[in-house]
Amino acid sequence: MEWSPILRRLAREAAWAPAVVLVLHLVAGAIFGHEPVVDPVMHLWGGIAAAYFFRRGGSIAGLAFGSPTRLGSDLLAFGLTASAALFWEIGEYSLDRLAGTVTQGGLDNTMRDLIFGVTGAVLYVAAARLLAKEV
Repeated sequence: MEWSPILRRLAREAAWAPAVVLVLHLVAGAIFGHEPVVDPVMHLWGGIAAAYFFRRGGSIAGLAFGSPTRLGSDLLAFGLTASAALFWEIGEYSLDRLAGTVTQGGLDNTMRDLIFGVTGAVLYVAAARLLAKEV
């Protein structure tokens, strides 16, 4: 099994979404500041983009390994997005401790970020379900 065509297709068809959100986060954060509006909105859009990436990625990988069911795709997208949100927050926490930055404003900020990221995943999965052609 040759991985490079699958990875190229994944980059072309799915990775653009989280990349766009990351760039928008950096640009909007530089213009408007991190809090109080930009960060929550970006975590929501980040959850949507990550769920899109993981759901689309599951479909692309499924071409080589067998396609997951719709429920499997939804659970994969949700679970991996929730994990990505968690690891993002762990990264922020680690950066704050090791580099002396202040990316996390405390427990409220961290929980809000996790909630918005997971909510984005739920919104995307629900929208994908509603807009699906097959029943």
